[in-house]
Amino acid sequence: MKLALKKTFGKIRLSWPLLVLVVFYGYLGLHAFSGSLGVFKWADYSKRAEKLNAELARLQSMRQTLERRATQLKASSLDLDRLDEDARRTLNVSGANDIVIWLDETP
Repeated sequence: MKLALKKTFGKIRLSWPLLVLVVFYGYLGLHAFSGSLGVFKWADYSKRAEKLNAELARLQSMRQTLERRATQLKASSLDLDRLDEDARRTLNVSGANDIVIWLDETP
């Protein structure tokens, strides 16, 4: 009986480093897939990159529109009708005999 117990404890004593190593590799493997820099997060990053690229394209087109409007307000190419229209729109002021039709300016 004592001999069998001694053999069992001897095997456990010899195999515990292997058990620790297996648990450690399992831990690393788990985090390789589901950690903050794991395989599953890379899929999320690519989806987020697509969304951000779409938003970037939208913002660039908005910037071009604003730059075009800003160049129309420069002294060298000042469009007085455009200036009058912007002032009326901003201040919500029009003459008594004016008929104002606001058009949507989205391209």
